Amino acid sequence: MSSYLRKKLDSLACAGYTSGMRTRRDSISDRVRAKITRGGREKVWTYGDFTGLPTMAVAASLSRLCKRGVIRRLRKGVYYVPRWSRFGDIVPEAPRVAAAVLKHRGFSFVAPSGVPAYNRLGLTTQVSGTPMFVTDRGTRSLDVGDMGNVVVRFAQAVRGIRPDERAALDALRDVRRIPDSSPAEVVLRLANLFKSGRLSFERVARLSRKEPARVRALLGAIGSYIASDPVLLAELRKSLNPTTRFKLGMSTALPTARDWKIR
Repeated sequence: MSSYLRKKLDSLACAGYTSGMRTRRDSISDRVRAKITRGGREKVWTYGDFTGLPTMAVAASLSRLCKRGVIRRLRKGVYYVPRWSRFGDIVPEAPRVAAAVLKHRGFSFVAPSGVPAYNRLGLTTQVSGTPMFVTDRGTRSLDVGDMGNVVVRFAQAVRGIRPDERAALDALRDVRRIPDSSPAEVVLRLANLFKSGRLSFERVARLSRKEPARVRALLGAIGSYIASDPVLLAELRKSLNPTTRFKLGMSTALPTARDWKIR
């Protein structure tokens, strides 16, 4: 084969390879853009939202979409679709940004907690401007830029539990510190949520093993009140020290409280 023919074949092969790379890149960009379009304007996007696609190609696609004005960058690896009002661009709320940042940083479980979550469950009428999240591992800080402070709390019982059920466990832990509600009001409201089936008492009780003893005692009193599974209640009782007393100020509001050493 002559040197001329070899060079010609090499150039054609190179052009085909480059064209193939460009087609593949365009295909990934199309898939990224299509997913963002389907996701709507409320979602905050990170690389983790595009599983199955090469991270570097996703990053490049998001960068190009950002340059075209299709999306905007909140911080490294976190984007949103801009919405406009007469006052300008509407930036996503801090809780959604914080949740996206945590997931971008590798947290596999992120659930709302604190006053915002308790408000959603109807445990308080108060609202809070400081988002709180419970996660599957600890973190010292969370930078969400101009969004303000975000509180992050580690919890061990996160696998297999719904976010609202995790918030219920947190509420029992914070039962004396929930604003605009007494401990009795919080517990009775949670009892109604369990009884209605909105929250799974069985799942929450089984995942309470590593919670403080007062949480397990409160769950036992709630379970007795709503006539839950006796075997499950026996397990809760066995996990408690029989000599421990809990002063929570609800022995008259919850008929079963005294059976669980709660005053």
